[in-house]
Amino acid sequence: MSKRSKRTNSRVIEEGKPKFVLTPLVAAISTALYPVNNILAQQDDLALEEITVTATKRELNLQDVAQSIDVLSATDLIRMGAKDMKATLRALPSTTITSMKPGMHSLVIRGISSNPFEYRTESQVAVYLDEQPLTFNSQQVGVRNIDMTRIENLPGPQGTLFGSSSQTGTIRYITNKPDTSGFYGQVESRFGTTKGGEASYDINGMLNLPLTDTFAIRAVGYTSHDGGYVDNVLGSSLAGNYDNAEIAEEDQNEYDVDGGRISALWNLGENWSALFSIIGEKNETSGVWATDPYLGDYKVTRFEEEFRDDKWHNAAITLRGDLGFADFSLAATQFNRDIAYQYDNGVYQQGKDRLYGGGLYREQYYAGNPYYYNYYNWGMYDTNYYRGTVNTIQRQESEAVELRLTSKSESRLQWMVGGYFEDIMDEWFVVTQVPNMTETRAWYYANYYANYYSNPHYYAYSYYPGNPLQDSPIPNPSVTHRGQSFNDVNFLYFVNRQISQSAIFGELSYDLTEKLKVHGGMRWAEFDRDVFTQQQWPIGLAPWSDRSTGDGSFQDVGKDSDTIYKVGLQYNFDDDRMAYLLYSQGFRLGGVNSPVAADTGQVPLYYKPDFLDNYEFGIKSQWLDNRLTINASAFYMEWSDYQQVQTFNKWWLLGVFNAGSAETTGVEFNVDWQVTDRLLLTANFFTADPKFTSDITFEYVDGFALPNGELSIRKGMPMPNSPEATGSASVYYEIPDLLGGDVWLYYNVSYQGETWNTRSTIFNNETEGISPSWTYSTFSAGLMLPNQLDVEVNITNLFDQKGYTYVDQFWGNRNAEAFGDPRFRNMRTLDQPRTIWLTLRKGFGGT
Repeated sequence: MSKRSKRTNSRVIEEGKPKFVLTPLVAAISTALYPVNNILAQQDDLALEEITVTATKRELNLQDVAQSIDVLSATDLIRMGAKDMKATLRALPSTTITSMKPGMHSLVIRGISSNPFEYRTESQVAVYLDEQPLTFNSQQVGVRNIDMTRIENLPGPQGTLFGSSSQTGTIRYITNKPDTSGFYGQVESRFGTTKGGEASYDINGMLNLPLTDTFAIRAVGYTSHDGGYVDNVLGSSLAGNYDNAEIAEEDQNEYDVDGGRISALWNLGENWSALFSIIGEKNETSGVWATDPYLGDYKVTRFEEEFRDDKWHNAAITLRGDLGFADFSLAATQFNRDIAYQYDNGVYQQGKDRLYGGGLYREQYYAGNPYYYNYYNWGMYDTNYYRGTVNTIQRQESEAVELRLTSKSESRLQWMVGGYFEDIMDEWFVVTQVPNMTETRAWYYANYYANYYSNPHYYAYSYYPGNPLQDSPIPNPSVTHRGQSFNDVNFLYFVNRQISQSAIFGELSYDLTEKLKVHGGMRWAEFDRDVFTQQQWPIGLAPWSDRSTGDGSFQDVGKDSDTIYKVGLQYNFDDDRMAYLLYSQGFRLGGVNSPVAADTGQVPLYYKPDFLDNYEFGIKSQWLDNRLTINASAFYMEWSDYQQVQTFNKWWLLGVFNAGSAETTGVEFNVDWQVTDRLLLTANFFTADPKFTSDITFEYVDGFALPNGELSIRKGMPMPNSPEATGSASVYYEIPDLLGGDVWLYYNVSYQGETWNTRSTIFNNETEGISPSWTYSTFSAGLMLPNQLDVEVNITNLFDQKGYTYVDQFWGNRNAEAFGDPRFRNMRTLDQPRTIWLTLRKGFGGT
């Protein structure tokens, strides 16, 4: 099999995968494989390459790590043609991704999920770039797969080593580091054509430059453009008072990415080094990725321009050294991110007007329907069926420092101890805008209430004279994009959340015998929370539910601490086979809800952390002189006091609750088989049964005491966005000395079972909220020529399947039904149609 030193298509990996089998099964497999093993025993050169991993923050052979780990190498990524997060995670069996458009990702590991795209609670999946945390819920950073060593997927709670937000697992991107051994680099160009869409390109390069024997720099740059394939078709609004003729366009969804990173390695001596790195990226989307099933595949109707701009950078320094008795590591990182997006809100705006403003809600009120008896301010919702947009400015900042000491002796006792500190700031500035807002009936009623409650912060314009800006606390966004303005604001929501975390963690392992090892770990963490929120409807007027706050603001400062644990047992049958037992915990931070909602008695002011307990049994094994790897794991996980968001029929009456309990039982299975020197087969499979295990009932809705409460979650109900089964299989075949080089062929197919979109659709058995099971295939062929020249063809979505992972019913269903319009319902984001990529890659320097 061809190998090229310092090339990205050489097979380099760093972490592994764990699995499940009992001792009798080990014996059975050994007996079944004995004849083949006897024939091929001498073919040592066909052994699978050893995979070194750092999931436990030590460099270990994957097969020696007593936990479940999946790894994608740089070679795997090239064969798959995977450059982004969505394409990458298809090949990781226990991890699922829900994506509505580039940059808007929701991650689930082992099926544990309460609702996708939930930004009010902490993420359950941690994402790291080397030692740098990049974890953000619903707006997860999608690291570009350029010059990577490997990607590690760690399913199951990783709380003792990676802290909060690694409740269900951790994904780690490991980059190639500067190399002082020599000068080399690479340039890659990819050009793609999409069925029914526009052309795409992806250009990237890498340069490794040693300046001295002890100092080297590695630079990476990339730019890409994904052409559109969704048409914005001509149509009129729900009320029929305007259309989208000005922006109707074919292939209107485009995605552009520009970024790079530079790192410098300084070997300070024989046993000390310092690594500096800076990475930055700007990605921009234009248009809509959703499909309206009524209009047909890859067709939608939107009335306002939509975009999303995401710009972030991260700086880090890592100092490593040998103290004699232990290895020392100090990592410090700083992350900054600005996000801005705008999307069409006209369907919601007109639906609101019809249902609440001047339409059905008012009719029910005057008809004497007691359910609407207290809806005295329905005029506030009447915006004359005007257009509407949502504009958001989001800022994220974080600073983190981790200090770690790791034992290095050969004794039976091994240990690790460390400290961690992190500051996080997450700020949202969200407004809904209605052109000519001051001409609407809602504006008239807002002025009436402002006068009635003598609100000094209200923009009283024509009705109540005075200085509208006097003492106004309304925040202003620090950055705007693409000409965003914040006039004609119908609703404002501002959040500034700051969390400081201090933690101490440690792990111990002890060899009881030559074959039996016990290990354990713990993490104590303390969190300081400072959350400021402000709501105004319209701008300047606090929500009508509580005028006592004046400007609609609230600030909460609090502190909390928790301790979590891990314990495990590992038994090595021989050098190639081992089994393990593992108990581990993960958690998420608690928080505070709106005091306006809490004052009703239906929403708690505070909610607690939730915890996930993992019980896991696994086996890792290699056979046929290490040509065949079979790893498996079985697990049971219990989720207690889980956090869920509940809304009570009013946009402001919502909060996060600590609900009941939930659980899942599942199996993970991975196989790698080097059949011959030319043929490699791989397969993985995951199945689980995630479900809620208690009924959740709310006793009050809209001030009415309900006889039996309102059941929100039913015992035995499955979790949303959680497939019962996923899997992936691939075939790789190499033909040496053909066409002047070495030819390789690769085929991969991935499968995911059906998923529900939200808890409410599951509870109400609204089957339109189901995303059907799907398969997705990739075919690649490559020619590795002399002089470090590669030519590749990659076909994604080979059979042009139209799979999707989420059905959006919130945005349009009820609003469209109010007008009897069949459009705007059950929106979904279909997979990109079949795309053919041609790649040219040229390396230089090196050996």
